[in-house]
Amino acid sequence: MTMWSIIGLVVLIAMIALGMPIWLSMTTGSIIILLGLGTSGISVTTQLYSGVDSLTLMAIPFFLFAGNIMAYGGSAPYIFNFMNSLIGNKRAGIPVATILTAMLYAAITGSVAATLAGVTSICLPNMRKAGYSDKFSSGVMCAASTMGVMIPPSMLMIIYGSLAQQNVGTLFVSGIIPGLLCGVLLIVVAFIKSPKLHELGVSFPAETFSLKNKAISFVKALPAIGMPVIVLGSIYAGVMTPTEAGAMSCVYGLIVSVFVYRALKKDNMSTIVRSTADSTSMVFLMNAGAALFNIPLARLGVPQAFAHLIERTGLSGVALVIVVVLIFLALGCFMDSMPIMYLVLPIVLPALNQAGINLVYFNVITILCMQIGMITPPFGSGMYLTARFLGVPAKDVIHEVMPYLIVMIALVFLLIFCPWISLCLV
Repeated sequence: MTMWSIIGLVVLIAMIALGMPIWLSMTTGSIIILLGLGTSGISVTTQLYSGVDSLTLMAIPFFLFAGNIMAYGGSAPYIFNFMNSLIGNKRAGIPVATILTAMLYAAITGSVAATLAGVTSICLPNMRKAGYSDKFSSGVMCAASTMGVMIPPSMLMIIYGSLAQQNVGTLFVSGIIPGLLCGVLLIVVAFIKSPKLHELGVSFPAETFSLKNKAISFVKALPAIGMPVIVLGSIYAGVMTPTEAGAMSCVYGLIVSVFVYRALKKDNMSTIVRSTADSTSMVFLMNAGAALFNIPLARLGVPQAFAHLIERTGLSGVALVIVVVLIFLALGCFMDSMPIMYLVLPIVLPALNQAGINLVYFNVITILCMQIGMITPPFGSGMYLTARFLGVPAKDVIHEVMPYLIVMIALVFLLIFCPWISLCLV
């Protein structure tokens, strides 16, 4: 390793430690190493551009824009009212309705923050009215709001597909069963933790749960429910690529929000466009920095050294996956999802591929680990967002989300040893 390589790595680590953006840290450290190795400035610029010159990545701004439209388009109340009409008068009915609403809403928006904002404004008043404490509600909403990263269309799956050179449509399909299974486990935890109806001391109006109201609420929620169904159906049937489906979802979202729910205001469009642009630029900058970072990694032989280390240790395929999962879970305590993926995947994917690990199967494991990291103490972003939206102390959120966190970790290991769960629809 040359002096410039050492300086570049020190700068990269120091910038990350100081809280600088990961894309800037990777780009700066990589430029120092590459220029020190004699790489021309034109080659560096070309490599940065190649990191964003991807048709796969073009799906991201489309899905982000569609998700923001639906987030401001007034769909959340209709989704919750339908779910509530089905089970709201049962034990844990409203918490379960909240989880189902968050799952669907998260799949539509693909954003933890948007899901929390939309679901909290609708579900929290209903949970309070039913006698549930804000502390209890915080655990339900914190865990459920992360479901958007697993249930497709998922932005993290698009990023994984770009890094692992895998078909994004196939990755989306691989996440359907694990995503639904994760939702079922969250519902089981909510049911166990929820007090019995007589302990709440609240009566529920019978008309809310009548067959007529169920039918009416279903019809009103159908346009919102239809969005992920149409998007995934078109991809699964091979009619559209993920990028084309993303563009179609934008048109669908505009039609539903403007002409059906009539809740999308002109004043919101600037917020929607700005939010989409902010998130898109962050992802593209990360991808450009990662593309540049891959060159010094390859020249320094880091992926090859990792693969050689794995070969010397004699780890089997499953054991190797467990090691990587433990790395993911440890980093998830301190870092956000995208930085972990961009820093770790370029190093571990060649070793996994060499060990014969199916990278579609590993996609689901990676995404679930990223989902867990969002609610893992001490720095899980989902916990602090929940505390802010619900106005409860962060320590209460941490306490309440722990049972959900445990079952999600258990699900990771179930998926490791039962790959057919991820691959049965592929």
